[in-house]
Amino acid sequence: MKILEVVGLTCRVGGIALVDALSFTVEEGEILALCGPARSGKTASVLCLSGSVPAESGRLIFDGREVTGLRPRELAQQGLVRGGLVPTPPWSATVAELVALAVRWPRLGLAALLFAKWPDARVRSRVAALLDRVGLADRARQHRSDLLMADLARLRLAQALALRPRLLLLDEPIGALPPDDRPAVATLISEIRAAGTTVLLTEREPATAKTVADRVAMLARGTLAA
Repeated sequence: MKILEVVGLTCRVGGIALVDALSFTVEEGEILALCGPARSGKTASVLCLSGSVPAESGRLIFDGREVTGLRPRELAQQGLVRGGLVPTPPWSATVAELVALAVRWPRLGLAALLFAKWPDARVRSRVAALLDRVGLADRARQHRSDLLMADLARLRLAQALALRPRLLLLDEPIGALPPDDRPAVATLISEIRAAGTTVLLTEREPATAKTVADRVAMLARGTLAA
């Protein structure tokens, strides 16, 4: 069953087509990787699919519903979530505060910033479960600025999971890490899929993507390569 259909999607910034008539489908329950070199449209595709960059033309159909033109938070409320979507607060927040912010963000939007430091019992319980799930339970009181790259990746995944995604979009979640940290994060992404979340990710190197992906498609200049 298709969870996402992308039909002729085009996104422009400053008159330049970053995504150009892009078409593909994502099957529910799979991990699909879009791969390509720099400037192939990987990040732009994720931003366009998540509503962060508006589509100029084309269609986006999620779970059988037309969602073209919806804003990022509206898409997230329906289950189409981009990693890194939750805003960063203007203070030096702890790991637990950042995940608490993500728990409340779909309902409250930026107003969630006002409550991140004072979560209620329900939110605290959810935060604890999410941090345990991604392996950050012992980092709850650490500040984001003190985390190593692998733990930052885990934090981004915890925030994304707080939004209860049905389809999770991730931009170079493995290849951007130091080589020693990649296997653990790849395993975590596989576990997220095994728990019922479909994943669409980008990577520069197909070999990196194949450590987790069921399918790999190549991008070139914002569209699928022939």
